[in-house]
Amino acid sequence: MEKKIIIADDHAVVRTGLQMILDATPDLCITGEARNGEELLEQLTREHYDLVILDISMPGKDTMDVLIEIKVRWPELPVVIFSMNPDEIYAIRMLTNGASAYINKETKPRQIIEILRTVFGGKKYYAPLHTEIMATMVMEGPRTAQRLPHTTLTDREFQVFSLLASGVRKSDIATKLEISKNTLSNHRNNIMKKMSFTSNSELTRYAIQHGIIK
Repeated sequence: MEKKIIIADDHAVVRTGLQMILDATPDLCITGEARNGEELLEQLTREHYDLVILDISMPGKDTMDVLIEIKVRWPELPVVIFSMNPDEIYAIRMLTNGASAYINKETKPRQIIEILRTVFGGKKYYAPLHTEIMATMVMEGPRTAQRLPHTTLTDREFQVFSLLASGVRKSDIATKLEISKNTLSNHRNNIMKKMSFTSNSELTRYAIQHGIIK
Protein backbone atom coordinates (compact mmCIF):
# COMPACT_ATOMS: atom_id res chain seq x y z
CA MET A 1 0.00 0.00 0.00
CA GLU A 2 1.32 3.44 -0.97
CA LYS A 3 2.29 5.61 2.00
CA LYS A 4 1.17 9.24 1.89
CA ILE A 5 3.83 11.76 2.88
CA ILE A 6 3.63 15.51 3.42
CA ILE A 7 6.77 17.63 3.31
CA ALA A 8 7.12 21.04 4.98
CA ASP A 9 10.05 23.06 3.64
CA ASP A 10 10.21 26.68 2.56
CA HIS A 11 12.48 25.87 -0.39
CA ALA A 12 10.66 24.64 -3.49
CA VAL A 13 13.83 23.02 -4.82
CA VAL A 14 14.03 20.78 -1.74
CA ARG A 15 10.38 19.75 -2.03
CA THR A 16 10.85 19.02 -5.73
CA GLY A 17 14.06 17.09 -5.10
CA LEU A 18 12.42 14.81 -2.55
CA GLN A 19 9.47 14.34 -4.87
CA MET A 20 11.83 13.16 -7.61
CA ILE A 21 13.60 10.77 -5.23
CA LEU A 22 10.37 9.17 -4.02
CA ASP A 23 8.78 9.04 -7.48
CA ALA A 24 11.13 6.13 -8.13
CA THR A 25 9.61 4.07 -5.30
CA PRO A 26 6.36 2.10 -5.57
CA ASP A 27 5.42 2.47 -1.88
CA LEU A 28 6.31 6.08 -0.97
CA CYS A 29 4.59 9.15 -2.35
CA ILE A 30 4.58 12.85 -1.45
CA THR A 31 0.94 13.87 -1.64
CA GLY A 32 1.14 17.16 0.25
CA GLU A 33 3.45 20.15 0.56
CA ALA A 34 3.69 23.09 2.96
CA ARG A 35 5.97 26.12 3.03
CA ASN A 36 5.92 26.60 6.80
CA GLY A 37 4.66 25.14 10.06
CA GLU A 38 1.33 26.93 10.01
CA GLU A 39 0.49 25.57 6.55
CA LEU A 40 1.55 22.10 7.63
CA LEU A 41 -0.67 22.06 10.71
CA GLU A 42 -3.60 23.35 8.67
CA GLN A 43 -3.20 20.60 6.09
CA LEU A 44 -2.90 17.93 8.77
CA THR A 45 -6.33 18.93 10.07
CA ARG A 46 -7.86 18.51 6.59
CA GLU A 47 -6.08 15.49 5.11
CA HIS A 48 -4.73 12.15 6.29
CA TYR A 49 -1.00 11.51 5.95
CA ASP A 50 1.14 8.60 7.03
CA LEU A 51 4.34 10.58 7.63
CA VAL A 52 5.62 14.15 7.92
CA ILE A 53 8.98 15.35 6.64
CA LEU A 54 9.72 18.58 8.49
CA ASP A 55 12.47 21.07 7.71
CA ILE A 56 14.30 22.22 10.82
CA SER A 57 14.49 25.89 9.82
CA MET A 58 11.49 27.67 8.33
CA PRO A 59 9.98 31.13 8.66
CA GLY A 60 7.11 31.54 11.10
CA LYS A 61 6.31 28.98 13.78
CA ASP A 62 9.42 27.33 15.20
CA THR A 63 10.05 23.75 14.09
CA MET A 64 10.36 22.46 17.66
CA ASP A 65 6.95 23.92 18.49
CA VAL A 66 5.49 22.40 15.32
CA LEU A 67 6.93 19.00 16.21
CA ILE A 68 5.58 19.15 19.76
CA GLU A 69 2.12 20.22 18.56
CA ILE A 70 2.02 17.37 16.04
CA LYS A 71 2.92 14.81 18.70
CA VAL A 72 0.22 16.18 21.00
CA ARG A 73 -2.54 16.28 18.37
CA TRP A 74 -1.49 13.27 16.28
CA PRO A 75 0.74 11.18 18.58
CA GLU A 76 0.90 8.21 16.20
CA LEU A 77 1.98 10.29 13.19
CA PRO A 78 5.72 9.82 12.57
CA VAL A 79 7.78 12.96 11.95
CA VAL A 80 11.15 12.96 10.18
CA ILE A 81 13.30 16.06 10.62
CA PHE A 82 15.14 17.20 7.49
CA SER A 83 18.09 19.52 8.10
CA MET A 84 21.14 21.14 6.56
CA ASN A 85 22.68 21.11 10.02
CA PRO A 86 24.29 17.77 10.96
CA ASP A 87 24.91 18.98 14.52
CA GLU A 88 23.98 16.40 17.14
CA ILE A 89 22.71 19.05 19.55
CA TYR A 90 19.70 19.77 17.37
CA ALA A 91 19.23 16.12 16.49
CA ILE A 92 19.05 14.90 20.08
CA ARG A 93 16.56 17.59 21.08
CA MET A 94 14.32 16.73 18.14
CA LEU A 95 14.55 12.99 18.76
CA THR A 96 13.80 13.32 22.47
CA ASN A 97 10.74 15.42 21.62
CA GLY A 98 9.18 12.76 19.45
CA ALA A 99 10.86 12.86 16.03
CA SER A 100 11.28 9.43 14.47
CA ALA A 101 14.43 10.33 12.55
CA TYR A 102 16.81 13.21 11.87
CA ILE A 103 18.14 13.28 8.31
CA ASN A 104 20.82 15.57 6.97
CA LYS A 105 19.97 17.00 3.54
CA GLU A 106 23.27 15.69 2.19
CA THR A 107 22.18 12.10 2.82
CA LYS A 108 22.18 9.96 -0.32
CA PRO A 109 18.77 9.28 -1.92
CA ARG A 110 18.95 5.53 -1.38
CA GLN A 111 19.63 6.00 2.33
CA ILE A 112 16.77 8.51 2.66
CA ILE A 113 14.41 5.89 1.24
CA GLU A 114 15.77 3.25 3.62
CA ILE A 115 15.31 5.57 6.61
CA LEU A 116 11.73 6.40 5.64
CA ARG A 117 10.91 2.70 5.29
CA THR A 118 12.47 2.05 8.70
CA VAL A 119 10.19 4.69 10.20
CA PHE A 120 7.15 3.28 8.39
CA GLY A 121 8.07 -0.06 9.94
CA GLY A 122 7.31 1.43 13.33
CA LYS A 123 10.91 2.04 14.33
CA LYS A 124 12.96 5.13 15.03
CA TYR A 125 16.13 5.78 13.09
CA TYR A 126 19.21 6.92 14.99
CA ALA A 127 22.48 7.69 13.27
CA PRO A 128 25.41 5.96 15.02
CA LEU A 129 26.52 9.20 16.68
CA HIS A 130 23.00 9.93 17.95
CA THR A 131 22.75 6.44 19.43
CA GLU A 132 26.07 6.90 21.20
CA ILE A 133 25.11 10.27 22.65
CA MET A 134 21.70 9.13 23.84
CA ALA A 135 23.19 6.03 25.43
CA THR A 136 25.71 8.21 27.25
CA MET A 137 22.90 10.50 28.46
CA VAL A 138 21.04 7.52 29.91
CA MET A 139 24.12 6.02 31.59
CA GLU A 140 25.56 9.24 32.98
CA GLY A 141 22.32 11.06 33.75
CA PRO A 142 22.75 14.43 35.45
CA ARG A 143 26.54 14.36 35.13
CA THR A 144 26.24 14.91 31.38
CA ALA A 145 24.38 18.18 31.87
CA GLN A 146 27.08 19.48 34.18
CA ARG A 147 29.70 19.41 31.42
CA LEU A 148 28.16 21.86 28.98
CA PRO A 149 25.97 24.76 30.17
CA HIS A 150 23.60 24.65 27.18
CA THR A 151 22.45 21.15 28.14
CA THR A 152 20.81 22.62 31.26
CA LEU A 153 18.46 24.74 29.16
CA THR A 154 14.85 23.80 28.56
CA ASP A 155 13.77 23.32 24.94
CA ARG A 156 12.24 26.81 24.84
CA GLU A 157 15.33 28.35 26.42
CA PHE A 158 17.50 26.56 23.87
CA GLN A 159 15.38 28.00 21.06
CA VAL A 160 15.79 31.51 22.47
CA PHE A 161 19.50 30.95 23.08
CA SER A 162 20.11 29.80 19.50
CA LEU A 163 18.24 32.77 18.03
CA LEU A 164 19.94 35.31 20.29
CA ALA A 165 23.33 33.84 19.49
CA SER A 166 22.51 34.07 15.77
CA GLY A 167 21.91 37.80 16.10
CA VAL A 168 18.12 37.72 15.63
CA ARG A 169 16.42 40.80 17.07
CA LYS A 170 14.40 40.32 20.26
CA SER A 171 11.21 41.58 18.64
CA ASP A 172 11.64 39.07 15.80
CA ILE A 173 12.31 36.25 18.26
CA ALA A 174 9.14 37.07 20.19
CA THR A 175 7.14 37.07 16.95
CA LYS A 176 8.67 33.83 15.66
CA LEU A 177 8.12 31.96 18.93
CA GLU A 178 4.72 33.58 19.52
CA ILE A 179 5.62 34.83 22.99
CA SER A 180 5.47 38.24 24.65
CA LYS A 181 8.50 40.47 25.06
CA ASN A 182 8.27 40.00 28.83
CA THR A 183 8.32 36.22 28.46
CA LEU A 184 11.29 36.51 26.12
CA SER A 185 13.09 38.70 28.65
CA ASN A 186 12.46 36.10 31.37
CA HIS A 187 13.86 33.34 29.15
CA ARG A 188 16.94 35.43 28.37
CA ASN A 189 17.52 36.10 32.07
CA ASN A 190 17.25 32.38 32.85
CA ILE A 191 19.67 31.56 30.04
CA MET A 192 22.23 34.11 31.23
CA LYS A 193 21.97 32.82 34.78
CA LYS A 194 22.24 29.13 33.88
CA MET A 195 25.17 29.71 31.53
CA SER A 196 26.88 32.39 33.66
CA PHE A 197 26.97 34.92 30.81
CA THR A 198 26.41 38.66 30.87
CA SER A 199 26.05 39.57 27.19
CA ASN A 200 24.75 38.29 23.86
CA SER A 201 28.28 38.38 22.47
CA GLU A 202 29.26 35.75 25.02
CA LEU A 203 26.30 33.63 23.91
CA THR A 204 27.37 33.95 20.29
CA ARG A 205 30.98 33.07 21.02
CA TYR A 206 29.91 30.00 23.02
CA ALA A 207 27.44 28.90 20.32
CA ILE A 208 30.11 29.10 17.61
CA GLN A 209 32.68 27.25 19.73
CA HIS A 210 30.25 24.38 20.34
CA GLY A 211 28.91 24.16 16.80
CA ILE A 212 25.41 25.34 17.70
CA ILE A 213 25.57 28.07 15.05
CA LYS A 214 27.95 28.36 12.13
